[in-house]
Formats: sequence, C-alpha cells, structure tokens
Amino acid sequence: MSLSRPAAGGESCKQDSFLEVYYGAKSGYKSYSKNHVGYTTMNSRDTIESECKNLILFLFAAFLIPLVAIVAQMLISNDIICLALYGIQAAAPTISAVVVLRLNKELKKHFTQMFRRDHLRMAVILPFIIACTTMILAKMIFCSLFERAFILGNISRAQFVIILWALFAEEIGWRGYLEPLLKMRGVPRWMVPCIVGVVWCLWHYHFFLQDGMEVPMPLFFISCIIESYIYSFLMNVTNYNIVSAMTYHFAWNLLTRIVAINPADNNGNIFPYIILIILEALTLLVFWIIRKKNYETAV
Repeated sequence: MSLSRPAAGGESCKQDSFLEVYYGAKSGYKSYSKNHVGYTTMNSRDTIESECKNLILFLFAAFLIPLVAIVAQMLISNDIICLALYGIQAAAPTISAVVVLRLNKELKKHFTQMFRRDHLRMAVILPFIIACTTMILAKMIFCSLFERAFILGNISRAQFVIILWALFAEEIGWRGYLEPLLKMRGVPRWMVPCIVGVVWCLWHYHFFLQDGMEVPMPLFFISCIIESYIYSFLMNVTNYNIVSAMTYHFAWNLLTRIVAINPADNNGNIFPYIILIILEALTLLVFWIIRKKNYETAV
C-alpha cells in the first residue's frame, strides 16, 4: 500500500491543501506562516481571537445540545419525538460545526473542501479494511484464548438506523472542523489527535448518563485516544477527505455489533475489546513505519 508522505523542507504538502485553502483564504486573514510541522498558523490577532471564540462556541454547543436533548426526552413520552431527539444529541458535533461555520459565512466553502472526489476510493475502502481486520482478529484471538465459539452478533433495524446515522452525526464536527482548527492554531501535529480524542471521549458523557455505554470508562478513554490517531491517519492519507473518517466511524460501529466485540455481547467479558485496542495500536505502529520508510525513500 502506498501512503502519501509529508513534504520535506519548504516543499508544499498536498495533504495540507485543505487546511491552507480553507483557513488561508478566510476573510480578515491578515498574515500566516509555516510552523515547524508544516501547517499554516495564524498570526493576525483578530483572526486568533475570532477562532478562539469559534472554538469555544463549537465546544459549548457540542456539549450542551446532548444535555438539552436528554432533558427533553425525560419530559416527552412520544417515541418518535424521543428518537428524533436522540438523533439530535448524537449529531451535536456536526450541528455545532455547521452553526459556527454558518455564522461565519464559511459553510459552503468548508463543505466544498471536505467533500470532494480526491482519494474517494481509498476513503471508503481503507477504513473498512482496518476496522474489519482488527475486529475479526480480535475476536479470533479471544475465542482461541478462552476456547469460545466464534459467534456473530445480531443487529435490529433500530440499531442499524442509529449506526447509519453515525455516518453523518459526529465526524464533520470532530475530524472535519475541530482537528484542522487545532492544527491551524499551531498545536503540534502529534498532539492534535490526542486532544481531539480526549474531547471526543468526554463528549460521550450523555451516553453514560443514559446507560448507553457498554464499555468501562477507563477502557473507553484509551480506545478514544488510539482511534483518534487512526482517524487522523485516514484523514492525512486521503488529503483530508472527510469521507474517510465518516466511513471508519460507520464501519467501526457496525462491525462491533456484527463481530460481537462489546462486553455485553460476551457475557460481560472485556477481553475482546482490550485485544481490539491492542491491535489498533499495532496497526498505527505499522502504518507509522510504512510512512516513515516512504518518507526516507523519497528524501
């Protein structure tokens, strides 16, 4: 598999084009410069203050919307309305990003850059390969170690609708808005996925409040960090095509049900999930080694 490499020296990097086109051409953008990781950073004080306000507004809305939706669900007994409210709380990151971009009159430009045909095939196929391979291996290892039969899980229509909704609900906000914004703010590239992963994990508070999480919080926290790096890797090798992150989110949620990775599908046993996390970490290591060799060969 051939993976794109970062630019060396002052060479322009194709996979950073989305960041530069979107943030570099913003109105009121007075000046910008390359930082040590090759990203365009904002120098204008007005621009920095504006982006800080946008970041605060985004996070505030992303965390508040689910809480409001939960309260509304407690007050309303209609199942259809409650399902719609559940969909709204799950889509809080995307809704928040859309609102912020709309207020700044940048929605169309941002979406045009996120959704395009560049690397589209890879953006669809590679996430499924990663999710499918790691989960099947995790389940096979678990079944071998604990002498269990490899049994697939069941998905109801309601669960499939919820999983399908996850295809659109979160990643436009997390990987489509928050991650590139942090990179443009000059946050070290290696640290950005970790920050996004922490925010992503904490945002799930509303699912924990509703007893909708099947994984212990510490384990879930670790998985969010590791998977956030996988999302970032997919975004990088597809030139920031948001379809890659959306597809991985959908594939991950779908396959955890089909392969039956969650503790609830294994009589409370958390080892399939732990093995999955280890395999995801090893996958990241393999991709890092491949990209490093590609980079060294090119240089």
